[in-house]
Amino acid sequence: MADMKSEEVIERVPGKLGGTPVFSGTRVPIKHLFDYLESGETLEEFLDQFPTVSREQAVAVLSASRESLLNTPMDRQARMELMSEAVNDELFLADLKATLEDFRDADKLEHPA
Repeated sequence: MADMKSEEVIERVPGKLGGTPVFSGTRVPIKHLFDYLESGETLEEFLDQFPTVSREQAVAVLSASRESLLNTPMDRQARMELMSEAVNDELFLADLKATLEDFRDADKLEHPA
């Protein structure tokens, strides 16, 4: 079950749902599985709604996600890097907001009401 290779489970094709990751051989986005589980639905309910997805595929995606989370190092250096990225994102957003305000001000000067 969990021995399935990622290409047997997940498919990304630019012409299929715009490259959204889907369960292989279907048009069911992987995200739907997580949305169902997050909203309190069971795996059985998900599989009932999307019969083209096999239990093995769903369990393999969950297993891969679990492994990814558990094997992600979160040592002090990794935390510092994440915090640094977050700060940079906040600085970028603040700069973007200021730029948009500058454009609004310039637009008001060029096109008075």
